Amino acid sequence: MILPVGAKKRQSSFTLIELILVIFLISILIGLSTPLFKRTFSSLQLKNTTFNIAKVINYAQEMAIVERVNYKVKFDFEDGKFWIKKLDESGDIPVYKRIGGRHGRIFLLPRELTIAGKKEEIILYPDGRSDEVEIKIIDKSGESRLLRVKGFGNQIEIEEIKE
Repeated sequence: MILPVGAKKRQSSFTLIELILVIFLISILIGLSTPLFKRTFSSLQLKNTTFNIAKVINYAQEMAIVERVNYKVKFDFEDGKFWIKKLDESGDIPVYKRIGGRHGRIFLLPRELTIAGKKEEIILYPDGRSDEVEIKIIDKSGESRLLRVKGFGNQIEIEEIKE
């Protein structure tokens, strides 16, 4: 295209009003989605923590059967932590001692979660039996899960509690 002398070629671009409008719409979408994301993240954290506690209990139960010695999963409800102990009968008095390795560490709950129950420990026996225990994991919004350990076998139930 041939332009007359002195005429400038028009460049296409966005106006300031169009840019402000787009930024305004994006900020509204972000503002609306943030609370939804927080609730989803909190719910996933609760589910994941409950699943991890169940796996630690299963691991301790399997080790009790394999090594033919009692294991115990101990909970500290006040500080939100739990760990695995093994019965040590080498001394005069049998005592439960924390196991070594990566499974012997103290597991901490995320800060947003609390844990409660009637018993602070689950004893797992070499014949596959265990104490019957109910443990409640609660997040700060009030959503909670109930982890129920049955008395025999690897039967651990996880139930969502509606309040």
